[in-house]
Amino acid sequence: MSTGLHHVIPSASYLEEAFLRWVLAPAAERGIVAHVRSQHPVTVNERTYRLDYLISGESLQLAVELDGFTFHSDRGAFTYDRLRQNDLAATGLTVLRFSYDAVRLDTARCVAQLQAMLRQDAALAPLVVAVPRIEVPEMAGDPLRAADPPLGAQPAAGGSYFTGVRASVAREPLRACQDEALAALANYYASGGRHAATVMAVGAGKTALGVAAALSFSRRRALVVTPGSVIRGTFAKALDPGMPGNVLYGLAGGPLLPGARPPATLVLDRDDGQISRVSRQRLLAADVLVTNFHALGTGDKDGDLLAKLEPEDVDFIVVDEAHIAASASYQRLFAHFEGARTLLMSACFQRLDSKPIDADVVYRYRLVDSVADGSAKNLRVHRFAPEVATTVYEAVWPDGRREQIVGRDALLAALEDERKMARITAQSEASIRHVMTVTRACLDAQAKLLAPVKPRALFAAMGEAHAQQIARIAEEHGIPCGTLHHSMSASTIKATRRRFESDAGDLQGIVQLRMLGQGYDFPPITVVVPVRPYGSFGEFYQFIGRGVRVLRHPGLAVDQQYLDVVCHAELGLEDHLEAMCADNDMDPAVLLDVPLIDPATLEVVQDGDGTGEAASDGEVPGGVDAFVLYEQGRVEQRVVHDLGRVEARRAEREMQLMAQCYAVYAQNTATPMPFEQFVEYMRRLTGGQ
Repeated sequence: MSTGLHHVIPSASYLEEAFLRWVLAPAAERGIVAHVRSQHPVTVNERTYRLDYLISGESLQLAVELDGFTFHSDRGAFTYDRLRQNDLAATGLTVLRFSYDAVRLDTARCVAQLQAMLRQDAALAPLVVAVPRIEVPEMAGDPLRAADPPLGAQPAAGGSYFTGVRASVAREPLRACQDEALAALANYYASGGRHAATVMAVGAGKTALGVAAALSFSRRRALVVTPGSVIRGTFAKALDPGMPGNVLYGLAGGPLLPGARPPATLVLDRDDGQISRVSRQRLLAADVLVTNFHALGTGDKDGDLLAKLEPEDVDFIVVDEAHIAASASYQRLFAHFEGARTLLMSACFQRLDSKPIDADVVYRYRLVDSVADGSAKNLRVHRFAPEVATTVYEAVWPDGRREQIVGRDALLAALEDERKMARITAQSEASIRHVMTVTRACLDAQAKLLAPVKPRALFAAMGEAHAQQIARIAEEHGIPCGTLHHSMSASTIKATRRRFESDAGDLQGIVQLRMLGQGYDFPPITVVVPVRPYGSFGEFYQFIGRGVRVLRHPGLAVDQQYLDVVCHAELGLEDHLEAMCADNDMDPAVLLDVPLIDPATLEVVQDGDGTGEAASDGEVPGGVDAFVLYEQGRVEQRVVHDLGRVEARRAEREMQLMAQCYAVYAQNTATPMPFEQFVEYMRRLTGGQ
């Protein structure tokens, strides 16, 4: 037996070290070392793979691939692994795979299979041990530990927290899709992979996955990078043990870190200039850093985050909304921390430039999966044709000069110019009115379905004038509507959002310009209306996703909830709809080959008999669900404080206090009770006070 091979042959993970120690060492004489190369690069069709181990003989080129665990799923979580193996086989390599559990539980068979392959080569056969001595591996029972550092590795400087907490991460509180994704990542990293991606639909819980992955796979320090303040705040809450619903201790299924303390987390805020003031010592005192990608800097200035952190300071990077990760800021980030393992997460399977995500997609949880599991609404698409073959748009310049843009193709070309897009409005209102008629019908149908919840509509416009035009026509159709754009003051934006999001607010619709994007999930949005073309599928998909999350409300069945997508055939969104269908194994004909809605029919329905009421509960011709027309009044007086609101705020403060108490309890208890049970216990203990 060749003892000590794990000391002379490099290993990047606990699983690789286990293979060397308990499979290769008893299988071959020490001379095998000269034939073994670790993390050997193989390039196939411009894609470079790194083999866990390449064993080269006279004629045999044996690729040893190690799998973190055995996984079976009809969601194709290991499509990457299968495509990788096909590529390797095409180069003439012979691929031999061993799973974590095979090495741990069926060691003798692993040794025998490896020896059988070695005997096929004239140079390797003499090195095969005649009577191998098999040992019982000292391996943890959880295959997720496959991606842990080798036991013989020196602890990373500053990584003592992760060394101690890694084995404490509980998978039971995770949803099935989160657990599957985490296991797929373990398999990937244990096999030597470095740049992983997961594509997970809205509602799948990417934030919890990102936190669990950081705790499971970081060795020294984790860096979480988000595209904006909204998602940065989501991660800040997720990592704050004192916040209700935090990921560390507040998951519905129980704490993620039972009996363990939370990581020291530092949330960096560029808007307040915090990064320019924070010292390197303070950065290194944190186990997890959370920041906005705009705040990374170039590394050329002393105040930049990349200038304060050395390449070895961060070894695990989580990027949320990774469909925008092709930007220069992200590329600088990955180049600076070249040795770090990365996890790119997104709900979209294409980048904003329509190219595939630049990483190995190891797990997919598609929109159809999220719908099936009750986390996302069903989708209905309402498409209608314009009265004329083209629509005339008008661009108004500051000097008063006006420019007409005729047709969709010309409009798409103009969208490449941000200055033009900001000033474009539709000269003819007919198409917007057709859109609004169907939107009104959808809102009425949703109001009947979701009562007492008030359904909301989200519109996307091309410019400020266009947004104001859409909002005015919405008002004329009985949809109280406001606008949101970046030129508005922060207080106005906040007040408008409050009017839209509050149950007591007076707005049922919002027309937005590149706002309420990534990370904005407001379940009462049940109708989304893109009144503009999208050159990028990713941007279109992100807009649709704002209304995908289901409403959690007593009496509202999840499987009966719908998101109505109302679009105009002239805007050329068919390709995006087809791409969405293809990714979810849906037949595009279901959405695209149905008869287009006849605008004339809609106008008849809208006008009715002059009474303002629909005739019946039957279906409206053209495929729009049944609805009841009514006059929507405006709320002229708003109640600022009432008993219900006071009680709701008091309940929020109570739950925040409970979350802080529970975090202390869960950190000091190996098997804590679930949070909800803890709350009931504390209320009984205090007599409900």
